[in-house]
Amino acid sequence: MQRIGVLVGMQSEAKLARHLYPAAIEASGATKEGAKAALNRLIAANVTSIVSFGFAAGLDPLIKAGTILLPNVIHVEDKDYISDPALRLKLGSERSKVRLGALLHSDEIITSAAEKQKLFEQTGCVSVDMESGIVAKYCHEHNIPFAVLRVVCDSASRDLPPLACMALSHDGKLNTSKMIRNLLTNPAQISSLIKLGVDAGIAHRQLNNFVNNQSLFQAI
Repeated sequence: MQRIGVLVGMQSEAKLARHLYPAAIEASGATKEGAKAALNRLIAANVTSIVSFGFAAGLDPLIKAGTILLPNVIHVEDKDYISDPALRLKLGSERSKVRLGALLHSDEIITSAAEKQKLFEQTGCVSVDMESGIVAKYCHEHNIPFAVLRVVCDSASRDLPPLACMALSHDGKLNTSKMIRNLLTNPAQISSLIKLGVDAGIAHRQLNNFVNNQSLFQAI
């Protein structure tokens, strides 16, 4: 029986990924070292393919928070990696509201709308995240099919508050104490944090609805 491996950045994404059954799920903690360790654990679990799953940032100004992404190309360090067409199809790439195109890998969180615009103009990629490029390179080296299923959490026009860059602990959970300390020292970011929370809620619901369609994944 085929068994997919799923790499997420956060534990909240792992909960959504449980609909991808049967699957082995590992969290990176949104770090490169964590992602590589998680991928090694997935290989040890004898998965037959790997999916990079969760949230992404929009680069194309035309796509909004909540847009489902199934990119056919992952752009990493000036090199393109092609995701597996058959796996993309099983994940729902034929559905009308799914956005294909290219996704850009970044080792850092892209925090400003100006930087997103610059990256879109330079690369033509419609979105960006911090795990998919690691998955693409790893799977290419190990000859394993891979795909990316993501949802846009922050649109191209959204500037991220400083707190967004320090919210995660290394196990992919929210670092609550660190978040509280940062808010106390910089309360001016509360407004932008609320707006980001609204977009994140939209993204979470859309991805949950998408993967909660059990018939979508019965052939995996």
